[in-house]
Amino acid sequence: MEDRISMATKRQVTLRFRDEYMKASKKDKGRILDEMCSVLGIGRSTARRRLTEAGRGRPSMSPAERPKRYSEQSRELLVQVWLMMDAPCAKYLKAMLPLWMPMLRAHGELADWDGFAFRELERMSAATMDRYLKKTRDAARPRGISTTRPAGELLRNSITIRKAGDELDGLPGNVEADTVAHCGPSVRGEFCRTLTVVDVATGWTENASCRNNAFANLSKAEALVEARLPFRIRSYDTDNGSEFINRDLIAWLQERDIEQTRSRPYRKNDQATVESRNNHVVRRHAFYYRYTVDELGLLNELWELVRVKANLFTPSKKPVARESTRDGRPRRVYDAPRTPWERLKEFDEADRAAGGPGFIPDDKREEIEHTLATVNPAELVRRIHDIQDRLEALAAPRTARLARRMGPDMAYLNKTLARIAGVEPEDDETPQADAD
Repeated sequence: MEDRISMATKRQVTLRFRDEYMKASKKDKGRILDEMCSVLGIGRSTARRRLTEAGRGRPSMSPAERPKRYSEQSRELLVQVWLMMDAPCAKYLKAMLPLWMPMLRAHGELADWDGFAFRELERMSAATMDRYLKKTRDAARPRGISTTRPAGELLRNSITIRKAGDELDGLPGNVEADTVAHCGPSVRGEFCRTLTVVDVATGWTENASCRNNAFANLSKAEALVEARLPFRIRSYDTDNGSEFINRDLIAWLQERDIEQTRSRPYRKNDQATVESRNNHVVRRHAFYYRYTVDELGLLNELWELVRVKANLFTPSKKPVARESTRDGRPRRVYDAPRTPWERLKEFDEADRAAGGPGFIPDDKREEIEHTLATVNPAELVRRIHDIQDRLEALAAPRTARLARRMGPDMAYLNKTLARIAGVEPEDDETPQADAD
């Protein structure tokens, strides 16, 4: 029987019959199977499977590599350009090439490559770029936590909630705002915050950091953002954090004739536009380390450079419609990728053509056009990386020490558990801050 024959013997018998089986006719294969079944005491299907597997041989441990369609020179150029662009996804990289390549070549950044490599790079599809760049992706950074604290109920209810039916007019000036906490692994003590303001229509994004969320400090960041924007703010939508829902900020907005609205409590997706910028602008450039007042100046230097790269040299696409696929699944339709500056100019030109004053003041237009004509985007990215390295050298050791010695933050953990259980947390449950 089969269980009385050793595995080594079974392999020897299989190998003995293998060569004959592979060359035999159909009739002879049947006889070989009968003989093998009688010797090993196994079924015909098992015998057939063993013989065919032995005939194929052992599969290769590593699959054959896909042949490269493009030259090694163009693949090296792709990696170099991708790094100069600060590692965008392949679809945006493809859209950025017509804007970036003339500037990079004019500033001598690509002198080591010839026209053949440039032509191959232009022909590459986004999927091919993604495949070639897979091995050079950035390493993951430490993750962060939310620090939004709810404002008082009476003051919060005095501000209008922007509902789904309250459609915006689709013009520049309707902004969403949020703050990002550079707290590292703990929200105890004082740490820097970054204010993010993004225009819904154009995607224009501005950032400014401050010492903490107190209005005396946050108002400086607000004023800096307002001065940098190339258009006037008309409406200001925020979450329900106490840094936004307070009498000082309400009065500050009313003085400037800016309408204030807010999202629903605990509904982060109500502010999807600014929440996305918190991730791929703030966290991507400032990471998840803990920053204090010592790094505040560096952070604001960083945002001065990031705003130029993000608004003038980085295209993005926006959803313009929804449709159904052939099998009935919903699908979003996006427009062609454009930079926030290009979108803003389109709105400005359309308004002036209709007899309006436009959205961009003349001095702002001249300033931005001068920046576009003189800035080397590759050098801009190198300066951003230099500041990032300095921030990391200052903040990474502090963040690691804090992560090692900190205990569980039970007060905030209890509030999270209360929300999961469906119990509304009290507004005055914020714990006392410990000394950092």
